[in-house]
Amino acid sequence: MMAPDISILIPARNEADRTVATIRALARARDTAARLEFVVVDDASDDDSVDRLMNAVPALLDEPCIDIKLDRLGERAGVYGARNAAAAHATGDILFITDAHVVPSQGWDREVLDHVRPGRVLAGVIAAPGGVFRGYGCSLALPLMGTSWNTTPVGGLSPIQVAPSTATALTRDLYMALGGYDEGMHIYGAGVPEFSVRAWLQGAEIAVASTLEVTHNFKPRDEMLGFIASVRPYWVHNCLRFAALYLSDPGLEQVIAYFNEGFPNVTPLAVQVLNRSDVRQRRSDIEARQQRPFSWFVQHFGVTTDTGDVLI
Repeated sequence: MMAPDISILIPARNEADRTVATIRALARARDTAARLEFVVVDDASDDDSVDRLMNAVPALLDEPCIDIKLDRLGERAGVYGARNAAAAHATGDILFITDAHVVPSQGWDREVLDHVRPGRVLAGVIAAPGGVFRGYGCSLALPLMGTSWNTTPVGGLSPIQVAPSTATALTRDLYMALGGYDEGMHIYGAGVPEFSVRAWLQGAEIAVASTLEVTHNFKPRDEMLGFIASVRPYWVHNCLRFAALYLSDPGLEQVIAYFNEGFPNVTPLAVQVLNRSDVRQRRSDIEARQQRPFSWFVQHFGVTTDTGDVLI
């Protein structure tokens, strides 16, 4: 195949069947003759996902103008490390970041090709099956250091604080200039808003395209609660790391107090792990590259805590 127009990054763990369905859905929803490169990184699945994916590849390659690359990590890195590994294997000038259980709107490729620009991170609208929910990007939630969905419909291209990683497109050059996702974020949690904040502070813009929609098969509520419980120590650590990278010392202390109150069994250990990490050097490196301070982000978007306070 000629050089791909779009490289699609799919991190997956124990998700062979859903990955195959996602590849087919993306390949068949094109409106252009775009050449697609699927880069699937298996995050050390503990089932037979890799074998099943390998067995499915010949049939998938019957789809026109696609190529498939499979990589298996030897040990679990988490979603952020898996995305970075996929980006390292990608050869397209445009990267489309998604996951293993999505269905795109018809013509998603045209929207990506038309709207991705140097210096712009493009986000799609995220819908639940049946149209019961649509998220138009996310906003930073403090002191949680997480996100909340924007549910008010927008038209055209609209600036947003955080790009959901189930439908994020940008040039490979911009991804590499930003440094990809922070692999100091362990397994799951806080990596998506941190990546978006870093993009804004390094001079990029993030916009949601109302005409680009991806239906995401969210985990059922009970399954999601179980998953969050299983990764909570990582999630708490990552949220504290996010705060340590951008907030003042008093701001970080407020975030630690918030998590100590809500999760007293895991927060002290998370603080210890954070203090032993590279977080201070990482913050210094980020500040050396950024064009805007975090205070600009807070003021530009009017970010406050859930009590209305400004936390910097």
